Amino acid sequence: GGQGPGGGEASGAPDEREEEYALFTHAQGQLHCMDRELRHRCVKELRAYLEDKDQAAAEASGAPDEREEEYALFTHAQGQLHCMDRELRHRCVKELRAYLEDKDQAAAREAALACVREVLAETQDYWELKNMTHLLLDLDTVEHVFDKTSRDNDFVLLGLRFADKLMQHPECMGDFDSKSHLECRCVPLYGKISILKLKNAQRYEEAQALFGRLRNLTWRGAVRSYAAGEAVPWDNIHHTPQIWVPGLRSMPIWPRKTWGDLPICSQLEDNFGTIRDEVAAVLSSGKDSVFSDAYRFLYEKGEWNRALLYHGRNFTPECEAVFPKTCALLKQWLPSKPLPWTSDQNEQVMVIKMKVGTDVETHSGPSNNILNIHLGISGLEGAKLIVANETYVWEEGKVIAWDGSYDHRVHCLECKQERVIMMVRYMHPDMSPEHYRGHARTHFQDIPVEMQ
Repeated sequence: GGQGPGGGEASGAPDEREEEYALFTHAQGQLHCMDRELRHRCVKELRAYLEDKDQAAAEASGAPDEREEEYALFTHAQGQLHCMDRELRHRCVKELRAYLEDKDQAAAREAALACVREVLAETQDYWELKNMTHLLLDLDTVEHVFDKTSRDNDFVLLGLRFADKLMQHPECMGDFDSKSHLECRCVPLYGKISILKLKNAQRYEEAQALFGRLRNLTWRGAVRSYAAGEAVPWDNIHHTPQIWVPGLRSMPIWPRKTWGDLPICSQLEDNFGTIRDEVAAVLSSGKDSVFSDAYRFLYEKGEWNRALLYHGRNFTPECEAVFPKTCALLKQWLPSKPLPWTSDQNEQVMVIKMKVGTDVETHSGPSNNILNIHLGISGLEGAKLIVANETYVWEEGKVIAWDGSYDHRVHCLECKQERVIMMVRYMHPDMSPEHYRGHARTHFQDIPVEMQ
């Protein structure tokens, strides 16, 4: 037959046995390592895939396939999520998508609610509880979805029930053992989120009840034990950060008499002329590319944009190139202390502008060891800052020093023009090396061995 042993290999035509165990061969010139063959299983399946890469191309382009659609209503590929380190996978995608495509259709709404209620009733899975909480409370999406028109509709209230079930889950409670108070623990995080959602829905009695329940929570674990008031040590219904560093002074507003501990306040006021002129020059030059959305998920209408000058212990390229004089001043003042950070927000600087008509919902910062130092620059008439239910206004060239871990809201509903301020996030002056003793890390970083 003209083909003895090895004849097929010499001609380059693989026989059946070759096809079974080799996707690539020396005979086809596909391998560069000459002293070995590449034999393996799954040849048939891999060849079928390589002969039709259309599906792989669709995945790379962000077009979801059927499996993706089953488990993800919103995706990073579609630019719909702002939390880059997690996906948002969940059940009821088909039902929820049908509802969102036509919210006026009663049948679609009821089908979506029925599916979500079924998941709530049956699931004991930590990640499913967490993802359903994030989905229905709009925690991960760039824009509001379920609370767009009402803050206490059935979907939001179900989201709060998922959060409540999540907080009682052993894996969530287990954070009291597995994480120190310098890290973000599950119960205070979702407790804070739920309380804020209830406040924004004007369901204050329920917010107060949840606050009281969590304040009275006890924990007896293998590593740590906490009495009531220790596991979640919040001191005020308006003061519920997820990270609580003990032993720090707590006050919503830091009056001028305390500024001896906050040198940044006088430094900003003393150099206001330089900061104002440089910011005004940037704004008049049309260099809007240095500004980007500031926490888009916290407001529905208007614009709230920021230009970051200092973040993650680094001065940004925009600081160096666009605000050089201001940047030179900031380099003299920051960082304020050579201590580990509990959050990436421990010290930051940004110029923030807010358009007329913008209303940012009540929210709060992540940790009680971060103060917000605001310097009023321009367009301040009619702009309001509400901290712990008290209203404040900015003045040109003057500082407001306040604790960002208290509830706060900002709005420009009565503004005459675009409001512009500078904000410096500043480490609490009471923070010291003693706060880190006995701990290996904070939420943000490892603690140096010599400080543990």
